[in-house]
Amino acid sequence: MIDFLDISREKWREVPAGGDLVGRIYSTDLLKSSDEALLEHWHAMDRAASDANHRGWYQTLYNESFAGRRVIEVGSGLGFDGVYFMRTGARWIFTDIVKDNLTYVKRLVDLLGLSAQAEYLWIETPETLEGVTGTIDVVWANGSLHHAPFEIARKETQILLQRLTPGGRWIELFYPYERWLRQGKLPFSEFGKLTDGERTPWAEWYDVERIKQRLFPATTTTILDYKFGGGQYGWVDLRVDAPVRSNLSASEIEARHHTADILGLPTQTMSGQIKQEGTALAFQCTVPIWYFVGRIELKASDFASRVPIDKGIRWAVDLEVSLSSGSAGFVLTGEDSLDFISRELALDARPAPQRLTLVTDKPDPPKYLLIRNAAYGGTTSGVLNSGVLRVAA
Repeated sequence: MIDFLDISREKWREVPAGGDLVGRIYSTDLLKSSDEALLEHWHAMDRAASDANHRGWYQTLYNESFAGRRVIEVGSGLGFDGVYFMRTGARWIFTDIVKDNLTYVKRLVDLLGLSAQAEYLWIETPETLEGVTGTIDVVWANGSLHHAPFEIARKETQILLQRLTPGGRWIELFYPYERWLRQGKLPFSEFGKLTDGERTPWAEWYDVERIKQRLFPATTTTILDYKFGGGQYGWVDLRVDAPVRSNLSASEIEARHHTADILGLPTQTMSGQIKQEGTALAFQCTVPIWYFVGRIELKASDFASRVPIDKGIRWAVDLEVSLSSGSAGFVLTGEDSLDFISRELALDARPAPQRLTLVTDKPDPPKYLLIRNAAYGGTTSGVLNSGVLRVAA
């Protein structure tokens, strides 16, 4: 872990210099400037950063929302967000893995006369975050946690959750699954090189469900799940209703992180066709709209019986689907095909695979994954490339 963080430190001395079109700059070089030059350069970068298509939209959205609140920023870079929100009344904890970044931000904040609202923490290891005292109201992770392997990011996440007040917010920018897919489904060690340059050691895709898995066993409510920048970025805003679940043991938490592959389970053809093709499942619907094509027998898996159950548990199925024609609906059911226990999600045919997550509304494990035709007057054909059953975060 230390080796990875050291490699990351070498990369993230080079930070975004404002908007997407401005490029990057080394904080070490910025520190050589006089106070007057430093302020002049920062204001120029900040104007670019505040463009409506970059940071401007969420600055407008949140504006004075953090006034009087204590916010911790994971990966503060050159301090654009912290300075903006301190000016609207926030108290801000700047954290970074690079000392020069923090040195630069502290110097900037002092020059701007905002020192009384700021705190600073250099992250040497994830455990460094345990040095944060008192409670925090908001965790702000604007494009940082996706640059660490999931387990490192999860360790940092769990430490921060212990300090987050119930009802606090978790706000995060990430690279979405669709971007990872467009750029070739590369290993995360290579994906980062395409997103942030050759020296980038890591970048992972995320979506709201995967972020919730990282926060688990915290319970959350989704406030905003949004893509912007032409699909290059994802944004999630979660209200963390219960940051810590003290009723669950470490072994119970670990058990709920397991998943089960569902594509090898028995299937039932109904009014269409569904059949195994290697490790995938192909399906076709030539029947009228909303007729049932077929279903996968989730109840044939022993996975649910190995997971500790409580009244707060929910179940999720993650699917990657390739649709070559038409539209298909996917839903989780009880024993009766009309007993829907999740929201039905429909997909339209696209050239690239699509990802979706079905979540139950009750503790009972789903019995079936049902597929039905969602296209009027046409044929729907597709393939389930992957599917896993897990506990919903």
